[in-house]
Amino acid sequence: MRTPPSSLVAITGLLVGAALVALLPASVLFTIADEHEHSEDAPTGERWACPMMDFIGNRPGDCPVCGMKMTRVTAGEITREQQRRMGVELATVTEGPAQVLVRAYGAAEYDNRFTAVVIPRVAGRIVKRYMATWGCCENVAVGAPIVDLYSPEVFTAQGELLAAMKLGDQATVNAIQQRFERWNLADVAAAVLNGEPPRDTITIRSPVAGQVLMREFEKVNEMLELGKEVMADAPLITLVNPDKLTVVVHVPELRARFLREGQPVELESDDRGPLPEIKATIARLGREISPEIRSREVRIYLDGASNILQPGSLVAAKMKGVLGADLQPANPNAPETWRQFALIPKTAVLSTGVRHVAWRVAERMPDGRLRFELAPLALGPRLEDEAGNDLYVVRAGLKPGDEIAAQGVFLIDSQAQLAGTPSLLFPNGAVAPATGHEH
Repeated sequence: MRTPPSSLVAITGLLVGAALVALLPASVLFTIADEHEHSEDAPTGERWACPMMDFIGNRPGDCPVCGMKMTRVTAGEITREQQRRMGVELATVTEGPAQVLVRAYGAAEYDNRFTAVVIPRVAGRIVKRYMATWGCCENVAVGAPIVDLYSPEVFTAQGELLAAMKLGDQATVNAIQQRFERWNLADVAAAVLNGEPPRDTITIRSPVAGQVLMREFEKVNEMLELGKEVMADAPLITLVNPDKLTVVVHVPELRARFLREGQPVELESDDRGPLPEIKATIARLGREISPEIRSREVRIYLDGASNILQPGSLVAAKMKGVLGADLQPANPNAPETWRQFALIPKTAVLSTGVRHVAWRVAERMPDGRLRFELAPLALGPRLEDEAGNDLYVVRAGLKPGDEIAAQGVFLIDSQAQLAGTPSLLFPNGAVAPATGHEH
């Protein structure tokens, strides 16, 4: 007997199978579900998470991804063991002044408010130089000679004065005397009026006392060479007051808002340490913020410090700042002007840069569990206490005596996100996880 071809057997099998499927009722082949099997919603603030996979559900059971048993996640509720594993530490909201210690560094310099320049009012040629133009940091008294000038202009003016005297022209005599006074050469005119003959050499004297500034002395020394011509109103030497110094420091803008003009400053130097003998105050606060370094200039004037500091000495300035009731700088020496604020550790704050929150203890349970609640914050400036710890001023959201999480805050907030309750990133709570459809 011949065996049928394999292709014929296959075709026959397909035809028989199709006929059987066509004859079976639809209820045998398909289950039509009119109702979807949704898992019941979990209580508010409760979700179920896989300990291994990134899967969150809203009912207990096994993880559909890896098959592990899912664990319950309850927002804000942490057992004693969870506290230990998460490193949760608590802190109490304190109350105190918004006080900072501002440190800044600068170099001492001469106070330019007391700088003077010796200027000849007439032109001439230098024929003699005195000690003020030769020595380093020479002290110059009022009326001390600076240089001798050969001046044809002054010699001619003396002749005019002598002629007016002989003519008896008092008006001209007075006018020429006033000219000599403008030149700071009243003594030359007085000598002619007393019968002395005119002279072609005059002495330029210092109208003020001070110390010769030698910073640009090489340039001055070249300008005052013997035989060199000096133009009228050209500066000869610069005089400074050695007892008047100034220190300019730059304070970051967030710290400068605590300072006020007139408040005391504590100074230190590298070679002498603290300098309590120098009484210094903030003389001027810059009215602008430097856009390059985001700071304000603070100018400190020093009086009588020449025996302690030299120009160029590096100085450290310490300034205490405190805020008053209107968040404006108060007098650090008058505690009655200080405002009291709620203060919390910086580590207790979670921030997006716009929104700030902390986690406050809402309930302590007998078994050691803690229940936290979210506390949105309105923050003030950041401070630093005497121990170097960072603090925040709280303007709203917490009150003194509240207990808050100071460590492990991010994990508490993450738990709230998993449970779908309000958190840092989701003020109204996260979107609930999608319900699995069972067909």
